[in-house]
Parts: sequence; structure tokens; C-alpha cells
Amino acid sequence: KDEWNKFDALETLKYAVEKFHDSNVIPFNISLHGGEVTTLSKKDFESVVKYIYDYYKDNKKLIESNGFKIGSPHIKTNLYGIDRHIDTIKEFNVSISGSLDLPLKLHDEYRVTKANKTTLDKILSNIKLLEDIPNKKKVSATIFKEHYKYINQIIEDIKYLHKNTCLDMNDFNFMIGFDYNSN
Repeated sequence: KDEWNKFDALETLKYAVEKFHDSNVIPFNISLHGGEVTTLSKKDFESVVKYIYDYYKDNKKLIESNGFKIGSPHIKTNLYGIDRHIDTIKEFNVSISGSLDLPLKLHDEYRVTKANKTTLDKILSNIKLLEDIPNKKKVSATIFKEHYKYINQIIEDIKYLHKNTCLDMNDFNFMIGFDYNSN
């Protein structure tokens, strides 16, 4: 474990891509999911995104000759730290997959800071920052059985987001969650 602590985000990504290349596997889609990539420093976030951007540019011919489309850097995020990285997101045309809790009143209840402050207002402000980004931006929500009693409010919030933000809620995903403790 101590051996891995010496690697920063960019070195870790480069290491993984090199291992694939060494095995004659060419990654054709590099997305930053898991954890929360926007917690990286501005410098680290930019270096990782730039690496992916350059990787696609440098491997364009190889990737396309194997039948795949060239993408752009992509992140999955809780949308809370987007404002810190908006310049990099715009510069490298990063596509965004955000996650929200629906209905939004549950988001405000569940998604709080360490100081127990709500995050919804900041996230809605950060979504507004994405208006100028030409690349794809979408959101998803995980729905559990407990959400069923809120279906009408979820529908209203989807309509609200579609009408009042840059999000196309026709391109929205629900992920279905299951309680592992029940049969």
C-alpha cells in the first residue's frame, strides 16, 4: 500500500494505460468515475484531463481504425466541485455525468457537507455553469423502494430541471438500487 501512496492521479492513470498498452490492449474510452474527481487540486485535475484529451488525439487513427469513436474526456461527478474546475472543463470539452438524488428535497436532506450544510443550491448553481459547455452533460439518480412514495415529486423535479437548467432530462438515467440486507 505504501508503494501506491507515492503516485499522484496522473501517474496512476499513465501507469494503467501503459499496462494496457504492454498487453496490446488499446483503451478507447477513458472516463473518470468513482471517488470524486472534482476533489483533485486544480493542477491535478487539469493534468489528468489534459492527458486524456491528448491520449485521444494521439491515438485517434488507431482507435477509429478499430471501429470506435473518439470521445472527449468524461467525468462522473456529484456536481459539487464543478465550479473549481470549470475552466479546465471548458478548455478540454469535458463531458459530464452528474448524480442527483430525486426528489430534490431528498437531495437536500441526504447530500450534505461534513458540516451538515445542504448542497443543493450550490449544485444547481454549478449546473448553470455548464450551460456554455457544448459537450454532453447529463444526470442520473439512484432510486430505491423508499423513493416510490415520492414518484409525483420526482416527476415534477425532472420537469423543473428540464425547463430551468441546461440539462436535457430526455437523456436522464435512473439507476435502481437494491437493499442488500433484504431478500
